[in-house]
Order: sequence, then C-alpha cells, then structure tokens
Amino acid sequence: MSVPQVVIVGRPNVGKSSVLNWLAGVRIAIVDDQPGVTRDRLTHLMCHDDRFFELVDTGGMGIADMDNLTRHIEEQINLAIDSADVILFVVDTREGMLPLDQDVARRLRSVNVPIILIANKADDERIDSQADEFYRLGSGKPLRISTLQNRNRAVLLNMILSKLPAALEDETAEGETEPNEGRHRRPA
Repeated sequence: MSVPQVVIVGRPNVGKSSVLNWLAGVRIAIVDDQPGVTRDRLTHLMCHDDRFFELVDTGGMGIADMDNLTRHIEEQINLAIDSADVILFVVDTREGMLPLDQDVARRLRSVNVPIILIANKADDERIDSQADEFYRLGSGKPLRISTLQNRNRAVLLNMILSKLPAALEDETAEGETEPNEGRHRRPA
C-alpha cells in the first residue's frame, strides 16, 4: 500500500523538526538553534482519524553547510519534494519574512501538490498579525501554530487530511492498492 507523504520544508531554523516532533507526539528529530542539524530526510508514520500518512522532515533550504554537505542536503530535499503528496511550508512568525523564505516560495511554485503555509512560533495571539506578511509568498493564508504552546495542532492535522489524495479503494489480488501517479513536480 502506498502511504501518502507529507513533506515539511522551509529555510533553516523555522522549526521544521519541532513541527515533526509536535505532530508525531514524540521526540524523533533533533531540535537545535544551530542551523544545519537536519541533513537527511527523517520520516515518521502517522495515523489521524484512521488515515495513515508519513511525515517527512527535511534540512533547511538554502543552508551553506560548513561540513560541505550542502549538495547532499539539497538532493535530500529534492527527493522529498518529488515524493510529496502535501507540503508543509514552515515560516517563522517571530523573525518575519526573510529572503530565504522568498527563495523557498519560488522553488515551490513548480510543485504540483497542495501546500499548507505554516506560520510557526506564533506563541501568543498578540503576534498573529506578524504572520500576515507571509501572504505575499503566494502559498495561501498562513496557519498560525505554536509547537511550544500546542496551538492549532488539531487544525493542522485536519488540514493535512483534507489535502491528502483520496484513499484508494481498488485492491489488487495481493491486497495492495495501486500507487498514485502524476503527483510530482510540474515540468520546468
């Protein structure tokens, strides 16, 4: 059975690994203030409302890695995006929009899967208006979340389910479903 993939992307240090841990409900990914800690794809099988999907954490887009692994990190991000059924585009409400956020948005414009824009670190409703600037990225209305305050977790999980491809009903003789096709990047 092909399990849909929900890929978490964004620039370094917006809280992508924190989002993975928060949604999973367990600490899987290493979370650190130092950019470049996540270098490979990290996956976790999730079930919400009887629907399975795989969360995929990625390294920060646009990082200049001191260990000369930038190319490897970018390849891992590309592989994750190519296999995505839904993309969670994470930005940092407290820091506001940075040029790398705009670079990520440009990169995602060629992707032909649903994108959910997540304004992370919205720890207090008083800073919600700071997330409004992310509308300019062209990825829709930002969902304000806080992994620290457990804000809007259920809302995000329900949004993810609403964007996943329909569950396949037709089973083959082996009891597996046919894989989804045609859900990758648009041709350049």
